[in-house]
Amino acid sequence: MKLEVFNRSKYRDGSAPGDDVLLIVPGSVYGVFDGATDPLGTVIDGIAAGRLAAMTVASEMAKIALDPVARGMPGADIVERLSKVLKARTDPLNMDIPPSTTLAVALDCGETWRFLLLGDSGIRLNGTDVHHHEKTIDFVSTAARVAVFNMLSHQNSDLDQVEMATRRCIFLGFVTAISEGVLTTASASEIVEEAISATGLNKIRQTVSNFLMGGIQKQFKFGNTDGNPLCFDTMDGTTPKLGELQDFERAAKDIISIEIFTDGYPSQPNYASVTAWEKAFHAAEDCDFHKTGPFSTVKGSTSAEFYDDRSVLILRCPLVT
Repeated sequence: MKLEVFNRSKYRDGSAPGDDVLLIVPGSVYGVFDGATDPLGTVIDGIAAGRLAAMTVASEMAKIALDPVARGMPGADIVERLSKVLKARTDPLNMDIPPSTTLAVALDCGETWRFLLLGDSGIRLNGTDVHHHEKTIDFVSTAARVAVFNMLSHQNSDLDQVEMATRRCIFLGFVTAISEGVLTTASASEIVEEAISATGLNKIRQTVSNFLMGGIQKQFKFGNTDGNPLCFDTMDGTTPKLGELQDFERAAKDIISIEIFTDGYPSQPNYASVTAWEKAFHAAEDCDFHKTGPFSTVKGSTSAEFYDDRSVLILRCPLVT
């Protein structure tokens, strides 16, 4: 078996670690955990809130993987145990936004591989079989962000400044943007309507509007809840409600490669190697640097930052005959 790993912080100068955490216990478990960026920039003992969540869950996942009984538990029970540990670590901190993380792991079970995914990190098997969940609420934020960026870029030629102003609008909400004079009430309403139209969420128009007015800082309220299409399952110390956890097995003899990746990669390559993933990443950067076109997302790149942290873990397995 050959292992390749790549992890890069969003900060181009490497001045701080990102929120992605990798887990490697040879012969047992391999995974990536993408801590959610805290819109308020919360830091605990020098560690960003998202990274703290990812580190906490990764550490407990390693303990589970090394325990023959625990590693055989149903996926929901594993998530419950991970959630309890995260809750115990973060509840005493009394943060405004509960730290959260994704989960994407491969458990080496000898004759089989077991895979667990929760959130928007992904797993690709044999270069073609992709398991990757995307959240509707992110589509809403993306549609709104692209509209804000396009509007502000007509007012300011410094696109780094435009990106940072746009992030503030989307992260802290249109109410804040209006109060700071970045958006007018009319332009905010127009952008809300644009996002609703782009995502086809007319039936929950008021819910979408309320979310965008409050911003991504309020997104946690949709985590592990149900009742509308903006809700999503996540690892934040509470119990997932929607059944979005993926838990499945594959025979080891059928696995040639396993790629586990975070959403810092906007596109996937044709070949299972770090070189190929990085080549695809930089091609996307060249094509859509500000992430407002074919690779649109909730943040864009700047001269100081990539649009997100990125990590990929690749296992190339010999065929078992």
